[in-house]
Amino acid sequence: MWYRNAGFVWFGLLLVLAAVLLVGGTAIPVAAAPVAQDTVPGTTVPTTAVQPESCMTCHSEAGAKHQASYDELYQDGVIQVTDLAYAFTAPDTTTVTFKMTKDGEPFDARKADSLAIYFAPYTGTNFQFEPAMERMSLMGDLTYDGAGGNTSTLVGDAPDVSNVAGLIVVYGADEVVGRLPARVRLAKYPFAALLETGDGVDYVSAANNAGCEKCHTVPYLKHGYIYSQVNHDPANDFYTCKACHLDNGEGGHFEWQLLVDDPPLAAAFLAEEVELTPEQEAQYAYQTTLMNDVHMSHAMEFPYPQSMANCVTCHEGKLDVVLADDKFTVQTCKSCHPMTGSEDYGTAELALTTLVTPEDHEDMDLNTEDCTTCHGSRKKAPGFTDFHTGYDKVIYTADGLKYSDAISVTIDSASFDGSSLTIEFSAAESPDLEGLDVADISPTVLVGLYGYDTKDYIIGPHERLYDDNNDGTIDRNDQRALEFTVGEEHPRLTTVAAGDGSWEVTADLSPWADMIAGNVVKRVEIGVMPALENADAVTLALNAPSRTFDLGANAFVDDFYSPIAKVADGCNNCHEALATTFHSPDRGGNIVVCRLCHITKSGGSHLEMQSRSIDSYVHAVHSFQAFDIGDIDFTDPVQAIHF
Repeated sequence: MWYRNAGFVWFGLLLVLAAVLLVGGTAIPVAAAPVAQDTVPGTTVPTTAVQPESCMTCHSEAGAKHQASYDELYQDGVIQVTDLAYAFTAPDTTTVTFKMTKDGEPFDARKADSLAIYFAPYTGTNFQFEPAMERMSLMGDLTYDGAGGNTSTLVGDAPDVSNVAGLIVVYGADEVVGRLPARVRLAKYPFAALLETGDGVDYVSAANNAGCEKCHTVPYLKHGYIYSQVNHDPANDFYTCKACHLDNGEGGHFEWQLLVDDPPLAAAFLAEEVELTPEQEAQYAYQTTLMNDVHMSHAMEFPYPQSMANCVTCHEGKLDVVLADDKFTVQTCKSCHPMTGSEDYGTAELALTTLVTPEDHEDMDLNTEDCTTCHGSRKKAPGFTDFHTGYDKVIYTADGLKYSDAISVTIDSASFDGSSLTIEFSAAESPDLEGLDVADISPTVLVGLYGYDTKDYIIGPHERLYDDNNDGTIDRNDQRALEFTVGEEHPRLTTVAAGDGSWEVTADLSPWADMIAGNVVKRVEIGVMPALENADAVTLALNAPSRTFDLGANAFVDDFYSPIAKVADGCNNCHEALATTFHSPDRGGNIVVCRLCHITKSGGSHLEMQSRSIDSYVHAVHSFQAFDIGDIDFTDPVQAIHF
């Protein structure tokens, strides 16, 4: 449709309109220097240059209002819980006392939107009740002394735990402003406190709260309001979670495994149209350990933005613990892998019944088999770390070195002779990685033409603009405007030299000579996507470099583009290496390279009412807008639940 390709035109018109309004009816060049006060008699003219690509031009308060709404949520430490104490009075009275303040003032806990008090016993290795029970609430009738002192009195429902090793956990939130469907509360003021009982707790989690904070809120709040680290002390990581996630509790989210094993059954089960048979319940039975709940929800229910094999994201510094041979159990494997998977829905490849081959395992019952009987150090079968290093093999070497840290590609030089742009770039490897050679990199070169002093492309390298096949139409059989893989044939890009990790190419810019001569195009962006495969034909995650080149000055202008998005400690917090779970791994490290294809001129296609620009795409994707909604059959229960 015409409006999908009109973004650049409308953007230009808006710039002119903004300039007209700002100078009292006289249009000025967008990038002009400050205008003298007497340019238009009787008018007041700004003394600073117009900033055409700033949202502030039209939306002067939008950013502040957005930030203010975000700042209202998850205000750390506003409510404080101190002096937590426990007492039991025979025969049956449990008393829990604590002080609360809100913003430094005494606070009545009865006014909080939510408050819970639980006890979780500790066996020395696990948090669990014997015999198993779901959890033990110590919440009773609340009273308040008017000065911040709160007392919970429970009669008859709990035994004396004074001498039982374990945790008393107090948590809750005040001013909950909403809920998300996935069991998440949006609260302004979360709070939590811990008290050890009996001989105390020496539990050290195998995961890190800091791993959760890479993708979630800081501080991380389970379900949106439960601190997983109380008082910012890593020694108590996930202690509060143990109040509910007991190590021998019975899990009830059978739909998690069903979503990857049998999606139609999952849909019917969620709709309460069917009940599982005793055999199915036995197959999908699991315990409510944090490992199971976190792994299953991230690997099966939610679209986790990186490989679950990248254990280091959550278990950094503790891989020796989580990958020890004694952890090589069916329970561990089932927490991430489907049991049988579904051929129809593409989940069978990583299913346990696919990986645990019948010829090696005969008719073993995977639900009961002890893997360590055969697997482990000095045993006849490989140990856990032989299957999982803890690092995604696309991103890391087996010992945890990122390929993108060892292998780098740089754009070294460029020159423009009025029609042809010559580009030289090279690759280096340090330290040397066994089996890999930078000379084997297959680079793709892209050249984008910036228009009208903006940072948008008037000619995007990924566009098809010419009938290169001379068949009378411009279609998918034609070449991209200024994108090609080195060594291939292209009407506007040519390989001059390639060898030993160095390359030289030329780009013919003569089709846009008028734009260049008229200063419509002053600068170009040069990008390189370096594809490198290992011996297993796996494309490795490398960073794609780019540099801005000024055609008139015949020089790089590396200060022209200041990215507003962070990759290393932004995108990669969740993705670990950008583009490994979408597109291809040779596109990482650089949002500017993403923009070479994701331009404002193209329609969003997969995302309704979006342009293809990277900001439009990224914002839509991260607000969970559905892809290709016109292709979703809402009468199909599986497609409906995934939507």
